[in-house]
Amino acid sequence: MYSRPLTAFYAATLMFAANASSFAFGTPPHATASVDAVLSRTWRCGPSVTLRSQALTREFETRACTSLSGVEQRFHRMFATIGKSVSNDFNESLRANIYRSKAEYEKYAGLHFDIPTDNGGMYLEGFPERPGNQAEFIANQKADGSIHNLEHEFVHFLDARFNLHGDFCRNLHDSHSPPENCPKPAPATPYLVWWTEGIAEYLARGAAHPEAMRIAKTNAFKLSALFDTGYENNTGKDRVYAWSYLAVRFMMENKRQEIERMLAFTRVGDYPRYQAVTREWGDSYDKEFEDWLITVSSELKSGANGNKVTAK
Repeated sequence: MYSRPLTAFYAATLMFAANASSFAFGTPPHATASVDAVLSRTWRCGPSVTLRSQALTREFETRACTSLSGVEQRFHRMFATIGKSVSNDFNESLRANIYRSKAEYEKYAGLHFDIPTDNGGMYLEGFPERPGNQAEFIANQKADGSIHNLEHEFVHFLDARFNLHGDFCRNLHDSHSPPENCPKPAPATPYLVWWTEGIAEYLARGAAHPEAMRIAKTNAFKLSALFDTGYENNTGKDRVYAWSYLAVRFMMENKRQEIERMLAFTRVGDYPRYQAVTREWGDSYDKEFEDWLITVSSELKSGANGNKVTAK
C-alpha cells in the first residue's frame, strides 16, 4: 500500500504507548538494533530493485527478482515509458526491506522507518525531486517464504516514477498519516486513489483477482463514485483495492484513449486538469461499467480467470 493503513491512528497510539513504556521501564533490547544489523542480507536484482532482508534465501531472492522483472516489463510495454520518467524524479531504484515474519515486521519496522505496522507493508516514495533520495518498500515474508505484496508495491514505485509527477503529498488523496504527514486540508475530490491502488492491483494480479470477481456482482459502486475513493473518507478495504482494480481494469480495457489523456496531465503534475478530465467523464460510463461487471463476475464462475495483462 502506497496507501495509508485504515487504522493508522490506532497504530500510532500503540507506538506512543510503547515509547512511553520505554521511558518508564528502560529501552527494549530491540530498540537499539539498527536496520543494517537486522536486515543484514542484500541482493541486487538489477538497476531497479535491491532486496535487503532479514532471512530471504537465495531461492526466494531469485524468485522475487524474476517476478519483479516481469512486472517491470509489463508496465513499460503497457505505457511505453521505458526511459521516460517524469521530470525531476530521481528515484532510480527501489529498496525492498523484508523482515522474516509479521512479528519481526511489527517489532522493528516502526523503529527503523517510523511507520505504523498494522498493515501489509508500505511504499515510501520520499522526496523524488531530491538527488540521492531512496524509495523504500517495507514488508515481511509470508509463512511460505514469499514476500507480502511485493509486486503491488513495485508497481507503486513505477507508477510514481513514470506516471505521476511529484511526491506522495502532491498526488491527490486525503491522507495525513505518518510518515508523510501530508498537510491539511485535503484537496477536493476526485482523487487518484482509485488509479494508484487499482493499477497496482491490475499489473500485479492481471485478470486473476478472485476477490474482485466476487464483489463485482454486488454492483455496490458506480464507476463515477469510485473516482472519489479516499484513504480516510469514501474508503474501506474492498473499495480501495478490489473496486479500484475493477475501475482501472474497465478503463484500461475499454477507455484506453481516455486513460492516455488523463496521464498526459498527471505526468506533468497538472492535477487540476486531471480532475477536470475525470469530472468530464462524470456518470457517462456508469451503465457500461455496470454491464461490464456482470461479464467480469461471470469469469470466476466459468473459470476463465487467467493472469495475462497485455498492452493495448
